[in-house]
Amino acid sequence: MQDTLNFSNWSLKKTLNTVDDPITKAKITVFYYLFLLNFPKVGALFSGYVFYGDVTQVKRAIIGIAVTVIILKLLTWKPAYLQALIFFTITSTILGIWKVIVIDHTALNVVTIQNVFMIIMWSFYGLPRRWGYFYCILAIIPIVNAVSTGSNSELFVGVPQIPMFASSFIIVLNFLIILVAHFYYRNILYNTIAESKKLNEELEQANAANTLFFSSMSHELRTPLNAVIGMASLLIDDNRDKEQKENLDILKFSAESLLSLINDILDFSKMGMGSVSLEAIPFNLKELAENVCAGLRIKANEKNLYCTTDIDPEIAELELIGDPTRISQIIYNLVGNAIKFTKKGGVSFEIKLMHRVDNLISLRFMVKDTGLGISPEQQKLIFEPFTQADVNTTRNFGGTGLGLSIVKHLLTLHNTNIDIESELGAGAVFSFDITYAVSDKKKEEVVAFNFNNSARPVSDLKVLMAEDNAMNSLLMKKLFSKWNIQLDIAENGEEAVKLVEVNDYDIILMDLQMPVMNGYEATTKIRTMTVPGKATIPIIALTASVSSDVQASIIEVGMTDFVSKPFNPNELYEKLQLIQ
Repeated sequence: MQDTLNFSNWSLKKTLNTVDDPITKAKITVFYYLFLLNFPKVGALFSGYVFYGDVTQVKRAIIGIAVTVIILKLLTWKPAYLQALIFFTITSTILGIWKVIVIDHTALNVVTIQNVFMIIMWSFYGLPRRWGYFYCILAIIPIVNAVSTGSNSELFVGVPQIPMFASSFIIVLNFLIILVAHFYYRNILYNTIAESKKLNEELEQANAANTLFFSSMSHELRTPLNAVIGMASLLIDDNRDKEQKENLDILKFSAESLLSLINDILDFSKMGMGSVSLEAIPFNLKELAENVCAGLRIKANEKNLYCTTDIDPEIAELELIGDPTRISQIIYNLVGNAIKFTKKGGVSFEIKLMHRVDNLISLRFMVKDTGLGISPEQQKLIFEPFTQADVNTTRNFGGTGLGLSIVKHLLTLHNTNIDIESELGAGAVFSFDITYAVSDKKKEEVVAFNFNNSARPVSDLKVLMAEDNAMNSLLMKKLFSKWNIQLDIAENGEEAVKLVEVNDYDIILMDLQMPVMNGYEATTKIRTMTVPGKATIPIIALTASVSSDVQASIIEVGMTDFVSKPFNPNELYEKLQLIQ
């Protein structure tokens, strides 16, 4: 709100033009008309007092007109004074009511009751709630006291000592003020609600657009990386030249590092949009933690560091209910971060059982390293996005500074915090507690959807892959050739459907985002085929986005499972074994 206008300004329109908040505009409008109508009200009182020759009341009426002029001037000159003017008006009105009823023992009349009603209205509409309660009590006390003691058992219509026509005029004006006030506030309330609904709809559309953008961005960035990492893996396996193998290792490591940065940025963007939520599905925490740390142990070995895990044996066979993807991300970021900043020694990851009550189990996760250590000042900064503990960190170690920020956000979703114990040069200990529900099912009872219980050889399988990226198609041809798998390739979903109609396949690998017809639409058409065996072909989604929304859509259209891009060839091989 603008504090000061031109002193000569009396225009309500100009005053409202300086205000952005619609509620404040309504307050100023009602307050302005309230005091504008004071002129005819005081004029009616003035004429009545003159009629009866009451000089004292005539002087008070003149003072009332002067106060009204001053208040209107202050309101149109300095609208920032609005709340102070409301305080002054309500306080002076209450003092007048107390004087009339308590001190002068004047009989109750309609105008006094109207004034009490306007005090209640203004104290809640114009002031903070606590002041509304305060002024309401002050205004009601004299009325209740007068009625309960019987000193004012009758309610008179007119104002004492002025003609009835003047009293009636004032009563009508007061009702008009009350009606105008409620009209404006109701109008602004419903307009605000309508604007809020419109804004929410726009935000939902923006979020949907953002989700689509990041899904497309995820696909476009991860898809070429899938080809780079996959081709590098194939070349490493086939190459016996030591120097070339080292070069390929560097290529693969660089591509994986780029993938990690992309994942962090995309995850951070989704968190900023509030589109990250936790799943509640059964998983085995010991296996999950061992798998995550197994991959990180390779990086530790490259630096001649140890990377150990110590998981409480009491939780080894338990199936917990939670989000395995997010806890994997937390462990990966913390352990990976510890390895990155450790030059000698190593990193240990521990999960300890704290206590168990019925089917709820509280666990403490700890990541200990012998690395650089973190000073108390740096500990306050490292969880902020795009912030590193030291200005040379990015130059020396790489990274975006998003890993710990993502960890903090994900732990907030788990209703917990992360603690740090560290000193410079003495390593660091990161710890946090999470409470999980324990599944009623035993570990061996949890079997992936549509998976067989035993692995089978993949050689001689006939596989259809729907993929529009030529590099990925070339990669898969080379990979499947090594596994002795017959592979047909469709460049879009429509072509895939046609190939399924004329050929028999053991498994379909379905990319989700393709031209002409996407993977969801193609799967839906295949699942509705009437030819025996066609509609039940196992379909594995190939997706660069593994968000909960995408996973839900995969299940909804009838896909059997998914493999995320860039995929691990061993993971794909295992799924081909199990899903037949």
